[in-house]
Amino acid sequence: MKQVKWGIVGTGNISAQFAQGLQVVEHAQISAVASRNMDSAKAFAQRFDIIKSYGSYQDMAKDTDLDIIYIGTPHPQHYENVMLFLEAGFAVVCEKPLGVNAAQTEKMIAKAREKNVFFMEGMWTRFFPAFQKGLDWVRSGRIGQPKVIQATFGYDDSANKKQWRFSHDMAGGALLDVGIYPLALAFAMFGANPVKVSSAATIVNGVDEFNTFTFEYSDGRIAVLSDAIGLKLNNQVFIGGSEGSVLFGDGWWHPSRVELAPWGETDVGISPNREVFDQPYAASGFEFEAAAVQQYFLDGRKEAPEMPLDETLAIARMIDQLRKEWHLVYKEDEMSF
Repeated sequence: MKQVKWGIVGTGNISAQFAQGLQVVEHAQISAVASRNMDSAKAFAQRFDIIKSYGSYQDMAKDTDLDIIYIGTPHPQHYENVMLFLEAGFAVVCEKPLGVNAAQTEKMIAKAREKNVFFMEGMWTRFFPAFQKGLDWVRSGRIGQPKVIQATFGYDDSANKKQWRFSHDMAGGALLDVGIYPLALAFAMFGANPVKVSSAATIVNGVDEFNTFTFEYSDGRIAVLSDAIGLKLNNQVFIGGSEGSVLFGDGWWHPSRVELAPWGETDVGISPNREVFDQPYAASGFEFEAAAVQQYFLDGRKEAPEMPLDETLAIARMIDQLRKEWHLVYKEDEMSF
């Protein structure tokens, strides 16, 4: 099998984690890295034994030797970065959230389809074997009729308010940073078509530090979801059905373990009555996403079934809807709101 040549855009922590995952993927070669700062690009290249480093994204977009581009820049830069590499004809994986709003997301998807190249929002959770096992348990009826999801993802980073997460100008806030995970979880498990949405948010200096939202579905299912950047939550998932439940513990957005519990057991833990799937991962966890994307690229596919582009757009539209309810508008929204 041919070596698949990857280019990494951005040299921050998320790009480093993705590179760590790529290092254990068979037939994957990290061939280039680009940053707006050449020193950062060279340091990243040295760390991960990458041959080529670029001091601008435009220069790397001219490198026709590359196959797949991973974009791990801050999300306000995603639109510009993605459009550059799609226009150049590359397969692209862009870290979540794909865009700041649905208008940006829709344009990126349209460009990928126009260029007929592989494109995906990097929602790594979808690719973990433990997540796929939990999804299979729900969809195959192992918990009976699914009734409710309770999911949280929250941490207290309020001691570091100079970070981008607390910056309105950087489209900061909990929803785009971590709230997209429980939202995407609900869409994966229950579908992207709730008939009623309720929400509330705590807005401080133009960013949502905490929010909670509820999806109600036509058949009575309910998803209750919360996220925060200024408040530590329990960071667990409970998916309850008429005959049992699926449980993910803390760190569920990159899970190695999932439990299938009999009806009546609601807490994550060890029980002789439970079925447990436990698969530790070799590197950062990004290897599952990277390996799947690479195979889809080799197969000539244009999107990933784990994270279809139409679902990415549905998630972006829901985020827009929630932010509109909170009157939370970013500078990028003049094209959307």
